[in-house]
Amino acid sequence: MRQRDMTVADYTSKMKDICDSLASINVNVEGEMVQICLRGLVSMFGAFRTAVCTRENTPLFFDL
Repeated sequence: MRQRDMTVADYTSKMKDICDSLASINVNVEGEMVQICLRGLVSMFGAFRTAVCTRENTPLFFDL
């Protein structure tokens, strides 16, 4: 499945799976998950990315 064919739920689930896999080998990306996820979004979500990035406090991945 190409990224642009994924739903937001598919994309975030894939991101969580990748982060969980990294955690299993002691690579902690918990603090960077939101930024990693936002950088990977296709341009259609540009306004969403901007809205999240300009917030005073970055949300947790779970809240994203």
